[in-house]
Amino acid sequence: MARDTSPQCKQCRREGTKLFLKGERCLTDKCGIERRSYPPGDHGRGRSRQSEYRTQ
Repeated sequence: MARDTSPQCKQCRREGTKLFLKGERCLTDKCGIERRSYPPGDHGRGRSRQSEYRTQ
């Protein structure tokens, strides 16, 4: 099984919760979730809108 070697703070932001992959850093203000609460990527900020179809 392969390891995921992408940035840990980016993984936390993708999931939307603190995964504590960086240990103590997740408890400080330098955590990626604290700085940017939106998912990573070009379309990260625009994903929050839900349609009626999605909420069925």
